[in-house]
Amino acid sequence: MHVLAIDQGSSGAKAAVVDGEGRIVAMTSRRTPVDHPETTAVQADPEMWWRALVSCVSRLPVHDVRAVAVSGFMHTVVPVTDEGKVLGPALLWPDQRPAGPSAADRVAWWAGHDPLAALARWYLPVKDFLRMRLTGEVATDRYEASGTGFLRDGAWSPAVATDAGVSVDRLPPIGEPLDIAGSVTREAAAATGLPEGTPVVMGTGDWMATLLGAGAVLPRRACVYLGTAGAVGGFASAEAARTLTEPLCFAAATSTGSALDWIAELTGRGAPDAVAAAESVPPGSRGVVFLPHLMGERGQGHDPSARGSVHGLTLAHGAGDLARAVIEGTAFWLRAIAGAALDGRDPAELVAVGGGARGDLWLRVIAAVLKRDLTVPETTEAGLLGTAMLAHRALTGQATHERWTRVARTVPADPNLANVYEPLFEEFLHLEERHR
Repeated sequence: MHVLAIDQGSSGAKAAVVDGEGRIVAMTSRRTPVDHPETTAVQADPEMWWRALVSCVSRLPVHDVRAVAVSGFMHTVVPVTDEGKVLGPALLWPDQRPAGPSAADRVAWWAGHDPLAALARWYLPVKDFLRMRLTGEVATDRYEASGTGFLRDGAWSPAVATDAGVSVDRLPPIGEPLDIAGSVTREAAAATGLPEGTPVVMGTGDWMATLLGAGAVLPRRACVYLGTAGAVGGFASAEAARTLTEPLCFAAATSTGSALDWIAELTGRGAPDAVAAAESVPPGSRGVVFLPHLMGERGQGHDPSARGSVHGLTLAHGAGDLARAVIEGTAFWLRAIAGAALDGRDPAELVAVGGGARGDLWLRVIAAVLKRDLTVPETTEAGLLGTAMLAHRALTGQATHERWTRVARTVPADPNLANVYEPLFEEFLHLEERHR
């Protein structure tokens, strides 16, 4: 039995056909642009997300797909009409123009700046906007709803909605991640190649999907996610994983992979070339230290005024030094914000997933900085795999987060490298303190 998983990240879409044993049969991806009309603005055109979904799915063998599920990055909503027409840009979670960090704060900011807000019938989380385009149906799941800032005590808050300048009836009905939330319409079938009438599962936010796909169930296993952003956490217990509750996030870093992409673009290299150049640079990046706060910060509390910086540059430094400093700086920051929680929970295993988990250098650095071995699963696309698990479970009733998550290898924490990084980590913390 094949299912289709679709995951819309902040910088790109991915789709995969997954078989009944949790193996990816075929996968496609497409990058989507993020716009910065001001230095503090981070927004995107949701129509580009839909076009990316169509592009990805239409290139896959989907004729045997039994169900579809969609996940997407959280804390962002899309304003649409009743027919699903997009009315404005989606303000992403790092956008610093609103007064606060929630999607409700961003809706309030947009409603106060764009008269088209008066035409909005729905404010839909990212994956729910895409699922509306697939099915014509409007809904969201309780976990995604909790990430918008509009939820209080399990229900939409009229007071929060009013403060945001909208009415509570513009927020979608709330269901469960495993609900069948509609079926592929004739129009969506023509665009994507999916069979008309294919059931589409509600799905959920990217963090819960990632934890499912990583099999991150405490106390046995925690997850280190290395994508555009970074995060560390796990389900609170096996029961929480079964019931899709308590997906704990110990800490979240605003920039990890996005910081590496940024430095690669600045130096005229692709990210793989930048990492290759960093391989030849010794630990410590020859004195270059990077503070990875390129889009404000949410680690150790919301701080929209946080700024990234590169310290210690001389004329002798090159692209490799900068790339290695970015890798080390993001590792140091993950330890700074998640180290205490990891020590307190003391998971038996730490699994690395996301695009950064495909790079050996990044894994070796993080393992040494955290002083913990890292395991790497067969597929590091944990968000896609977790989304496929939802589609499979909605059809069969079988939970697969343990059976489908297969460890491929272990990256040990090199004690010699850990000793080298210990004083460098302290230097990083002192630099952080001086720049607050």
